[in-house]
Amino acid sequence: MRLAICDEQWLFASVLASALDRLGHEVVLTTDDPAELLDSAGPLRVDLCVIDVPGPPTTADLGECLHELTPAPYVVLLADSRDDGARDAYDRGFADGLVSKASGLQSLVQAIDAVAGGGRVSEGWLTADRRRQPVVVDALTARELEVVRLVVRGYSTQQMADELAVSRHTIRTHVQQVLRKLGVHGRGKVARAAATAGLVDVSELAEGRHR
Repeated sequence: MRLAICDEQWLFASVLASALDRLGHEVVLTTDDPAELLDSAGPLRVDLCVIDVPGPPTTADLGECLHELTPAPYVVLLADSRDDGARDAYDRGFADGLVSKASGLQSLVQAIDAVAGGGRVSEGWLTADRRRQPVVVDALTARELEVVRLVVRGYSTQQMADELAVSRHTIRTHVQQVLRKLGVHGRGKVARAAATAGLVDVSELAEGRHR
C-alpha cells in the first residue's frame, strides 16, 4: 500500500510516516503542501492519502479533488470533530475514513489499515450525530428512494435523469420531494439524513470508486 501524508504539522506527519513504515506500508510522500499532494498523487501511484490541512483548500476540498483522480486513492481525513465540511465529505463518499484529531495515533493507524482493506471508518465522530433525535421521515415512494440512493452516490441531475430514463425536470421534482420529506435543505444533507433514518447503508457511498 503506497501512502501519502499531507499534514499542516510536519513533525506529526513525520512521526506518522515512521509508524506506518514500521507496519509495512510504503509512505511515498510526506508534505504540508496540498498542491504538492494533488500534483504528486497520480504520478506516484498513491493508494491512500491521509489529510489534515487548515485550508484553503480545506481538508474536505482536498478529499473531493482526490476523488476525481483516476484511479481515485482512498482518503482518510483527520479533522476536528466539529468540522461539518469534513463530515459532509465523508457522507458524500469523497473520503473513506474520518478520524477526529482527539483520537490517538493508534486509532488513526487502525483506521488507515481498515480503509486500506476496503472498509469505511468514522472514528471519534459518533457522539455528536448519535445525540441528535432520529430523523422523522414521511414515506418515500420507490422512485424517490431510488433518487436518494443516486444523490448519496454523487450523481448529478443529468446523470440521474439518464439512469432513470426520465427528464431533468422530473428529477428536480423528485429531489424537492425528497428534501421536503427528509426535512433537510440541500443535497449535501441528504446522505446523513438518509443514513440516520436507515434508508441507505453509508457504505454505498464508496461503490464503484476503486474498481
